[in-house]
Amino acid sequence: MTARKIPFSINRNDVRPLFNQVVDGLREAIMSGYYVPGDRLPTSRELCPILGVSRIVTQAALEQLAAEGLVVSRPRVGTVVRDRGERRWLGHVLLVCPGGDENYVETVLASVLRDRLMTAGYRFTLINIPYVFPDKFDFSGLDVALAQTVDFIVAVSPRPKMIERLSKLKVPYMVFDEHRKAPPSAVGCMWVDLNLAMEDFAAACKAEGVKDVVQLQFWPSMGDATAAMRKIGLRVRKVRVKVDTSKDGLTLIGIKQAGMEAMAKLIAKRRPPRDAVFFVNDDYLASGALMAIAHAGLKAPEDIRIVTFANKRLGPVYPRELTRMEFDSRHAGERLSDAVLEYLKTGVWPSGIVAGPVWVAGETMRRSATTPPMSSAHIIGDTFPAAEEAAE
Repeated sequence: MTARKIPFSINRNDVRPLFNQVVDGLREAIMSGYYVPGDRLPTSRELCPILGVSRIVTQAALEQLAAEGLVVSRPRVGTVVRDRGERRWLGHVLLVCPGGDENYVETVLASVLRDRLMTAGYRFTLINIPYVFPDKFDFSGLDVALAQTVDFIVAVSPRPKMIERLSKLKVPYMVFDEHRKAPPSAVGCMWVDLNLAMEDFAAACKAEGVKDVVQLQFWPSMGDATAAMRKIGLRVRKVRVKVDTSKDGLTLIGIKQAGMEAMAKLIAKRRPPRDAVFFVNDDYLASGALMAIAHAGLKAPEDIRIVTFANKRLGPVYPRELTRMEFDSRHAGERLSDAVLEYLKTGVWPSGIVAGPVWVAGETMRRSATTPPMSSAHIIGDTFPAAEEAAE
């Protein structure tokens, strides 16, 4: 078994992520016969200087090729091109996502789906559809995958242009998204209801004597407490947080920064009423808001009550357990895997599958009769501004 020279290079002007370029290049080299069964590929460490990318990228690329059944890792030998007759796959499933591969939920879904499908005997390929312009996408990675036999496509948070493209294929697909109904061309959907825990939130507000709910948001679809609070006679004051995308686009750091600045402005402008609760409907926005609270010398729930959105195993975190709506991406991935495997077995997509956050009654919303008064000298005034004033 011999190691051969890499027959491709990385194009820094290519819109595809580096991971996709490495996977596509190695896959093409194997499928074209440049590498034959038994050939050893360079290790992930050896690939780094050759291609000019990080080891995280090369390691992930080799893992993807192994997931596709093209290579196998052998002790004291390395990554070897596998004889295609070694295993007969029951089918081939693609998971397609918009943009890059930095989204936590999509990464976990892909990991769980890959493991479950491979265990069941199905080949799995992850395809990221990069943005070219705000309303255009590069489908070259999808086209490469479709050059092989594909039996089913899982589309996670697809954009309209992606749905348009998928609808023209002769491959059945489903949608994992925040829309209750599947597109007409899809076989079904798994609805992500981010308001699933709102009724529990409203019940907690009623039990804790909350009179005012202030909702910080930068993306309204992340979850809205308005309908649930209206049922118990509470008004939701919405503060739209503007995230600066002029420099690097929408980044996680930018969202945290915006949340920190918005909360700092709110608590410095007026004293938060003791019967109010702040609800931050995004986990990264909440991380910034919690930093602002700590910087102002405030404590939750003694000085300010707060409820956040959170991703299980990701956070945000706080010295006390956060009262939160927590989404478990791994559990959602397991339910999605069950549904995909059922469809592959029966040809019928199971109906009524919903994923969403659960209510976790932490400590940052509780308010007892012995709660001490406001402790920070940074807070002035006696009333909280209306949403319109706070958002300015």
